[in-house]
Amino acid sequence: MPVADRVKSMERRIGAAQGTIPCDGILRDVTYLDVFTSEWRNGDVAFIDGTIVGVESGLKADREWIGKGKFLVPGFLDAHVHIESSMLLPHTFEEAVLSRGTTTAMCDPHELANVLGVKGIQHFLTASESMNLDLRVMLSSCVPATEMETNGGGHLLAKDLVPLLSHPQALGLAEVMNMPGVLHADPSVLEKIAAFEGRPVDGHSPLLRGNALSAYLAAGISSCHECTELDEAREKISKGMSVWIREGSVAKDLDTLIPLLSLATSPSLGFCTDDRNPLDIAEEGHIDFLIRKAIKAGIAPEIVFRSASLSVARHYGLRKLGAIAPGYQADLVLLD
Repeated sequence: MPVADRVKSMERRIGAAQGTIPCDGILRDVTYLDVFTSEWRNGDVAFIDGTIVGVESGLKADREWIGKGKFLVPGFLDAHVHIESSMLLPHTFEEAVLSRGTTTAMCDPHELANVLGVKGIQHFLTASESMNLDLRVMLSSCVPATEMETNGGGHLLAKDLVPLLSHPQALGLAEVMNMPGVLHADPSVLEKIAAFEGRPVDGHSPLLRGNALSAYLAAGISSCHECTELDEAREKISKGMSVWIREGSVAKDLDTLIPLLSLATSPSLGFCTDDRNPLDIAEEGHIDFLIRKAIKAGIAPEIVFRSASLSVARHYGLRKLGAIAPGYQADLVLLD
């Protein structure tokens, strides 16, 4: 957006926040979650041009809704998902999960990239341009997964991925599944990680512990969705790694890992589905299913909703997502 247009947008937000122009909408008298203090508050949540501009009373709007008796939380973020593994096209996936409260998803299209190469990744980048779901594309790091595998998409090297970073929805480097390549300093693997310096680099490090885990982290990798043991996840968090609690259709780790989620650890823990089939999404839900399971396991809702939103947003540098506060994107979920 040109600077002049950004200035006009700021002027509108400033005016709406101070009541000199009407907001687009206000949800009045609603109980909303303050994810910064993990407290529920009551107020009027007002927004204009898709951005929250106030939580105080006294503002005016073109449209109003009464939120009394309802609870408002930030939209849910899926920290890691392969949309093609859901057997749905991006826009159909959006239709299935957006109504469940998932407003942002970090997708890795490596299944499609394994078949089509760069064209597979470009398919998701192009789809993201016309979706209401905020689809962030992590660029597939391991096509094929290792040199011991064959595929239909050829070999994607750093030089193939870097040009895709100019797309506004391209976020970072997707799960680095080639752990041996990292630990043995394979030049082609390290070149990809180096090319994404300053961007999020997702990991894939099942059961990795001790010195090997430290080496993997020292390479610049910052997350893992493959933890299956509590002590494994605890060590990874203690070494600065973000851990995504996964509950897919096949891999189900929530029951094992959920005792680790607390107010202290919540900045380092989020939720992901990885691979979840359409029947499970239809019958059980998406990230909302993981949230319900976590709450039923005894974790305070304030902590669970925080991990499902702000924690993931901050890890990926999405500074306008994950909270109900002025300046944040109005991605909101209204609950009974």
